[in-house]
Amino acid sequence: MRSFNHTCQGESHKAVDKVCQDASFSTCSPNLSMAIVCDGHGGERYFRSDQGAQLALEATRDCVAAFVQTANERLFNDKPLTQRQTIASEAKSDTLTKTTPTDTALRQLFASIIYAWREKVKSHAQHHPLTEQERERVDSRHGSEFESGIGLEKTYGCTLMCHVHTPAYWFAFHIGDGKCIAFDKQGQWSEPIPWDDRCFLNKTTSLCDSDALDEFRYCYGANDSHPMAVFLGSDGIDDSFGETENMVNFYVQVLKALAKEGEDRVMESIVETLPLLSKRGSRDDMSIACLYEEGWLEEGAKALVTWQKTRVETQLEAIQEKINQLNEKVAALAPQLPPPSGGSGKLQIEYNYAQKDLAQAREAERALSETLAKFCAELDACHTEDDAV
Repeated sequence: MRSFNHTCQGESHKAVDKVCQDASFSTCSPNLSMAIVCDGHGGERYFRSDQGAQLALEATRDCVAAFVQTANERLFNDKPLTQRQTIASEAKSDTLTKTTPTDTALRQLFASIIYAWREKVKSHAQHHPLTEQERERVDSRHGSEFESGIGLEKTYGCTLMCHVHTPAYWFAFHIGDGKCIAFDKQGQWSEPIPWDDRCFLNKTTSLCDSDALDEFRYCYGANDSHPMAVFLGSDGIDDSFGETENMVNFYVQVLKALAKEGEDRVMESIVETLPLLSKRGSRDDMSIACLYEEGWLEEGAKALVTWQKTRVETQLEAIQEKINQLNEKVAALAPQLPPPSGGSGKLQIEYNYAQKDLAQAREAERALSETLAKFCAELDACHTEDDAV
């Protein structure tokens, strides 16, 4: 396994001299590979969430390492991909499933992370009283609550996402927003950790919630079901792409670059790209952490290009159908248009819009056709390399 991670300050934070509130981490060793992304909350109530995210990362790193060192591998033996929703979601569907020894062990891990994080928060608050800058910037009510210790965790509130791989098993867990995207041996992508519908717009579950333990959702499996590559991305990345497939395509490009150019060059590109992505997209802080099986990259590259080619073919079919519909509309409207001296009536306006839409659709068709040709050429190159081997 190989790994990398990077965090950058968001464009909106730069504009007002606000610290980056994300944190990311990744590591690989023969016995344990791990990726973590934490995202501190942006509201005024959470004025130390940047520290909260870093403390959550440290607590998770240490607790996971201890868990893997002592956990009985038989908990995961022969387990297929198993996915668990939040306790609240399971209660609504009357399907309480978190009762197996594996689920109990993982919930104990989550409880230990919450406890370790809260202890770290208390220690940090004791050793770092309110600064003058904080007194000036923070609402006096929130400052008073901090000094009295009321709701101290809220001040450090953050989300947490983690993926863990060992030689015998793997698991991943999440509380809050952001996305985990995994790729299997065939290059197909999925979101292995179930989503929580309560994470919507600027709302999210959090480590600082009183019922945080019940808000964890997670997945696990034996090693034969582990993903070949996994990306953890904070919501700053997720929100920059709109549809999830667009974000997946970004990750596919990263994996292809890893196969062709190597990790050092890819890291250079990510360091350059994420700030630009923030500027053009969400304007939020951005974190990415990745685990991938190095030996799969060359084999997987072909599958990834095939996925991209199929995606563009689907988009091309849709735009060509739209062009056909617009051609029919233009042809139907043309005979009904008033003479040139008839002014700009409703039909004329509708006809003009249809013509404009048709021109844009044809331009989109041209761009997609060029992209499709590029992917076809990439696939041909892959096949040529296979034949040479």
